Order: sequence, then structure tokens, then C-alpha cells
Amino acid sequence: MSDLITTRSCSDRPLPINSKICIVGAGISGLYIALILQSLNLPNLSIDILEADHRVGGRVYTHRFSDEPYDYYDVGAMRFPRLPPMDRVFDLFHRVQVPLEPYRMNGPNCRLLRNGRVIVGQGLSDLLDPHGVGRCSGGSVPDEIVPQVDAILRQAFEPFKNALQRDLVTGFRRLMEVDDLTAREYLRRGQDGGGPKFDFATIQWMETSSTATGHFDQALTECVLDSFAFDSSPGQVEWMQVTGGTSRVVERMCQLLGDQEDRCHLEVRKRVVRIAMDNSHDSDDNLSVQCAGEAEARSGYLTVFNTTPLGCLQRIETTSLHLHPMQKEAIRCLRSENSTKVALKFSYPWWLVDCGISHGGCSSSDLPSRVCIYPSSAPADKPAVLLASYTWGQDASRMGALVQPTGGDQRKGEEELVECVLRDLAILHQPHVSYEKLRAAYMDHHAFCWGNSPFASGAFALFGAGQFSQLYPYLSHPAADGKFHIVGEASSIHHGWVVGALNSAYIAVYRFLVRFNQWQAIQVLERDWGTVDEMKLAEGTSSQASTVKARL
Repeated sequence: MSDLITTRSCSDRPLPINSKICIVGAGISGLYIALILQSLNLPNLSIDILEADHRVGGRVYTHRFSDEPYDYYDVGAMRFPRLPPMDRVFDLFHRVQVPLEPYRMNGPNCRLLRNGRVIVGQGLSDLLDPHGVGRCSGGSVPDEIVPQVDAILRQAFEPFKNALQRDLVTGFRRLMEVDDLTAREYLRRGQDGGGPKFDFATIQWMETSSTATGHFDQALTECVLDSFAFDSSPGQVEWMQVTGGTSRVVERMCQLLGDQEDRCHLEVRKRVVRIAMDNSHDSDDNLSVQCAGEAEARSGYLTVFNTTPLGCLQRIETTSLHLHPMQKEAIRCLRSENSTKVALKFSYPWWLVDCGISHGGCSSSDLPSRVCIYPSSAPADKPAVLLASYTWGQDASRMGALVQPTGGDQRKGEEELVECVLRDLAILHQPHVSYEKLRAAYMDHHAFCWGNSPFASGAFALFGAGQFSQLYPYLSHPAADGKFHIVGEASSIHHGWVVGALNSAYIAVYRFLVRFNQWQAIQVLERDWGTVDEMKLAEGTSSQASTVKARL
């Protein structure tokens, strides 16, 4: 678009007097849109942000047991790798001036439990079949495959990742050629026909060893892009976390937006039930938003940015926006993943004192709790919080069934959940601790299932086979005469990452500026906020995208 901008007039026509836009949802993408627009200082423009929940931040959510340091856990986004695709996230951290500290993905004495066998620390590398799943041990997996999972998956995904690294657009096009396959089917067929073929038991072991239950039944594209996000930079990856919890980022964003309260107005407990366009008027400000419990719709909007998850958008009436049929299909069908977290507060950090797990990291098992994440910092002589269970997919749905609905009395209604997690912890950390010892040290807990939340309806996008190539191109283009934007990590290729929400927000702002001929503002946007490589994908990686762009 840069060439197009340079051919335009040197001065923009100001937006009409009393112009306003509406942002539905005060999650990280909605707040980011507002922050960018505020920085551009467009004359005559005001911003309304409507949030259905009682809090802001969306899936950036920190639960604090008290005001004491480290007496919290991140229910949502919690860890951030310093990799090139994530640069926009760290730019935001710098802008809002939140302190960061190391997040340790690995540490000494962490555990790995499969098939009832626990391996501690580096013990795994000393054995060919430490968990007894190979045929010689009575299992079903070929013995030569058991220790080669990482190498096999690396070989399967690497050609696509290398292509993405060389050029995002051409690499993504190549990936779309196999988007109709699940990861499981791709491995079963022998990749593109030239690789080894694997049977059910082998693929099942690969999934169990590397990801959540059922993830290999989703699009191969998702597995490749997730692996690409981790491996796009050579050398050891540095992981960071926000000191005090990721919600500090949202708090600072709200403070900055509050500095111009006359131009940016944020309301909570305002659930949007209808977004409409008055087709009897050809003026640009013919969009309106209806909130639950309000007699009159809020009208006169130039543009509406919907930043809610797709499950929430599906419940909003959008009939008069005349969305493309495949755009409606995308909203309804694009798959989202579940995630459940259970944090337990103990009277002391027993994993540090009794098990020698002194530098964070995580332990993994095939028990219901699946993954346990140790805090990177925890004083040995004070109460400490442990992310005792972190699950995705089917694992999360099963754990989430034990979580009280949002707002319930967790201490009274989640005894079975706490019992399950404590027993899993005892098995995973035997013989150093027992269930009885952990029960005695237990003080409090907090659990959250994103699939149970009416304000999320899922944790993050995780598309099924064919959905990237067939539905994603429609989702990411504006509708309603270019004035309705679907924003969020589902509209990005970086599903499950904050950077996906930020990239999508940036692209939506860019398109808003193009729609209203704010060419100088675009130059300021690119100068002050950089550019987004995903824009190239959004502008032309698919013939469907070109068709829907013309129609909308």
C-alpha cells in the first residue's frame, strides 16, 4: 500500500465533526486499537469501548490471591518468547512500561510421567524406552520410533517452516496446499508421499509426547505455524513474563487511554446484542450498536471493530450488515480450543524444598492434570502459588467439567477438582511428597475453564483441516461497506498468542484509515507502529479473499 499512499494528496480531509467509532470488547486487541487511534490524534474522532464482562483484558487475566508479591497466577496469557514474530508484543510492553522478568521453561529435577513411569531431570536421555511403550516392553509403538518423536516431527514440519522463513506469503501458499489434511493424516500418509508412514499407535505416541490430547486431529497448518513461532530464531529462546502478572499490561493501557477520557470512553457490563447498518441512509455514520438492557441503540458510528471471540460474535445479531455467506460460515464454524488452569496455593513451596525444583520449569504427565508449571520465583519460607494443572483440548474439557461456573463459590464447589489435582501432584512427585503432605499444605485455589466462560466461549482459535484455506480468507476482510471489522487472534495466523491479537488490531486500523482516506495517518502509523507481515497474507494469498474483498 505504500506506493498507493505516495500518489495521494499530501493532506487528508478531516473526518466529519463528531465522528465516532465503536470497539466491541475491551480485550488486548480492542485496547490496542484504541491506543493506536489515540496516538494518531485524528481530528474529530472519539472512541467508545463496550465490554460485556465486569473487568477489562479479556483473555489477558491475572488472578491475585492477595497483594503480596508472587501471590498470583496468569489465568490467560502468561509467557512470551523473544522471537521475531513476537516483536510487536515486546514493543507494547515497552510502550506501556511494564517490568519483565525471565520465565524459565525448563529447570532441574522436573518430571516426565508416561504409562505410570516417572523420569526425573536428564534421566530420560539415558534410556531408549523409559516409559515402556515400545513393543519390546509390551507396548504398541515400534521400538526404534519411541525415542525419535522430536526428530520425526521436525523432519515433517521443517520444509514448510523453511519456506515460511524465506518468504511468508509464498511459504503460506505452500502450506495451504496441504491445509485439507490433519496432522494425524499427514503423518499416516507419509507426509507428501515421499516420507515414512506411521500407524495409529505411533502417531498417538507422538501426540501424547508433544502436545494435548486431540491436537493431531486439527489442521496440519496449526501444528506447523505453532512450531514455526518457536523455531523462527536460531539459538536459545529467551522467555519472559510480566512482573506482577500480564494484567499489568492491560492496566497500563487503560491508564494511557484514560489520559484522554474526553475522546475515549470505556464501559464495562455492556453486552452488545446487535450491530446494525441503516441502509436507508448513505452517510458514513450509519452504524449502530445495541446493548442488552438498553431501550435505544447507540447510533452514529463510522466503524465498528468487533474484538470479541467468534463464539461471542455468533450470538450478536448482524443481519443488516449483510455479511458474505462464507463470512457467516467462518464465524460459526472456525474451531476454537479449550483451556483450563488450576492454581493451588500452598503454605510453602514444597516442590522447591522437598523436590529440589529450584528454577521453575514444568513437569508433564498423561494424568488428568497433564502439565504442572512451577513459578520461576518463589521464596522458600513463604506461601507459594503453583499452576498445578494446565490443560488444552479434550484434557481441558474434562478438567473444566469440574470447575464451577464463572462466579461460583469455588471453595465449596470444587472439592473433586482439588482432590484430583492433589493426587496427580503426589503421583508425579513421588517419593518426595505424599498426598497427605500436599493436602496438609494446601491453603487455597483458583480454577478457570475458558470454554465455560460466556465472555470467551473458548481459549483460542485452533482451526480444523481446510479451515485456513477455505474460511480464514473471508473472516479477515471488512464487511458493511468496509466499516465492520472482525478483530482478534482468530483473524491472525498466530492463534493462541497475544501477537495475533495485536497484528489483527493493527491491520483493522490500517483498513479503517484506507476506507476513510486518511493517507497521512497511515504514514504516521507505519512510522510509529511499524508494519505487519501478515498484511501481505490478508491482501492476496487467496482467490477467495480477492472475491470477498470486491463484494464487501
